[in-house]
Amino acid sequence: MVGKGSLGLSESLAETYLGCPKKYWFSHVRKLPEKTDYQRLMGITVHRFIAKMHSSRQNPLYYQTVDNARKAWFWTWRYTLEKNGPNMLVHSKKDGEDFGVAGWICIDNYWKRNIDEPAPLHVEKRYEMPLFPMVKFAGRLDQIRAMPLEKIADIRPELIVNGRLIEGYDPVAIIDLKTGKESYDPRRFNPDITDLALAAYQFELHENLQITAYCWLYFQVYGRLPVAFYWYHLRSGKAFMTYRNKSDFQTFLEIMKYVANGIKAESYPKHPTPRCRKCDYFQECAALRPDRPLMITEPSDGINLGGEITVWPQTSPVKTRQLRLKFPSANDN
Repeated sequence: MVGKGSLGLSESLAETYLGCPKKYWFSHVRKLPEKTDYQRLMGITVHRFIAKMHSSRQNPLYYQTVDNARKAWFWTWRYTLEKNGPNMLVHSKKDGEDFGVAGWICIDNYWKRNIDEPAPLHVEKRYEMPLFPMVKFAGRLDQIRAMPLEKIADIRPELIVNGRLIEGYDPVAIIDLKTGKESYDPRRFNPDITDLALAAYQFELHENLQITAYCWLYFQVYGRLPVAFYWYHLRSGKAFMTYRNKSDFQTFLEIMKYVANGIKAESYPKHPTPRCRKCDYFQECAALRPDRPLMITEPSDGINLGGEITVWPQTSPVKTRQLRLKFPSANDN
């Protein structure tokens, strides 16, 4: 919340509500303790580590050598695991080790491709702007980098006229760091993919709510659009470029109005999807329906051929009983 009676929104809050309003309720209304897993924890830690690499505002980066960076990363990761132990959904020594290695791959790739590049103009820059009456929108941009005119002419030649950037644009790109496995490069497993299939595979990138939200936020602050947005996949070291126009903001505003109205109306229906498998609050969600508690089903070899449902955790149902009392009669003397 931002101020008395006002609503504070962000892209992540909106995505949570859109994915499952009940999850938003558990997290931001009921305010249950936050949980985490190795993937999320690694992503957050990599972001903070890279931000520190740029804290000197110059290159070479903060740790000066890649070997120093490697030692610092694994020390940081061990400390992070120890600190967040009580908040983990599950504990796995193997996952801890695997995600530590995955985090180092992200940082190593970033180091190799940025050690000789100019430092970003801004790192982890937070902005907040009015969205609707009594509603504010905030976002933290991973990086904002200057874009030379010759590079802009290469990626978006329509923006350069007579050797100058046209009005309404800033010579900058927003960079968003991603640490997950998935990327927008299907050619790694399908080298013969058609252009139409590639466009379908990358459609979400060019319509992504987070990207539109961050471009909207930048425009509200500076009155100009960034020339590009890079979805930077750190595991592969590849960056995927997209951009937004002012016409894209209408969809963003409609979605945010839907989210804001739903929250103000205290509408929090649950939306069961495959996301439930990794939800922090699936046990609490099941507890809201005590007549049909959390269950496990075993598969059978067809219909009417067995199968079993187990309530988890095991409970002993208590049935109502009629109380029968025996009173003494006059004949019992």
